[in-house]
Formats: sequence, structure tokens, C-alpha cells
Amino acid sequence: MRTLLLASLLAPALAAAAPGVPARAKAPPRHPDVTAQLAVQDCAECHAARSPAVVRAWEGSPHGLALVKCVVCHGSTGKDFTRTVAEARCAGCHAAQAASQGPARAGPGGCFTCHEPHALTATGEPPHSK
Repeated sequence: MRTLLLASLLAPALAAAAPGVPARAKAPPRHPDVTAQLAVQDCAECHAARSPAVVRAWEGSPHGLALVKCVVCHGSTGKDFTRTVAEARCAGCHAAQAASQGPARAGPGGCFTCHEPHALTATGEPPHSK
């Protein structure tokens, strides 16, 4: 059983590192206006003025109340930054919930098919308990 679990965890990493597999082209930074000095500030310091509804939604959300920083979901302000959070990022902390849904059931928007971004409130019935 342990061998099967270990193999299932290592297989994707080994496949990604396989020789002859072309590397993906590096994308430009997605938040290039943030300097190293600004990166140490909290995102809400700038976004409270730029996108106040987003900041208010996050502040009242389970993530905001637990003080989960923006970089946990969106990545750093450099090359790892992404506006659109992938379901895999959510599954990093919410593996059981993601596994209970599966990508086909979650829909094309992943977790955000049912959960509003930033507020993270569920829309409709709670499917994770099924």
C-alpha cells in the first residue's frame, strides 16, 4: 500500500522532469509594477484603494478571518503571481474537499463554480458533505 502511494506521488514529478520534454515558455511577471520594497507590504495596503470590494470581501471571508495572506492563493508578486487561482492551489489546503468533488463535478470554473472568489461563500447546496 505504501509503495503504491509513494509511486502515485512521485510519478507526476518524475514525468515533469523527464528528459526530452520541452520546458514551458516563461511568462512575464504578472504583477510587474510591484517592486521588492512594495512586496513586503500587505496587498490590502494598495488594493484597499484600487479594488475596495475585493478587499472587503476577503476581510469577511474564512481566509481573511484566518489571516490567510493573498500570496497563499495568488502566489508571490513576481513570476508566481496569478490572478486566476487554479483548483490545484485550493487543493493544497483543501485536499479533502477537492477530492470529494473531482474536476468534472466542480465544473469549468473549478472551485469558483460554487464559491465566490475572495468572499469564498458557497452558492447553492453544500456538496462536500455528500
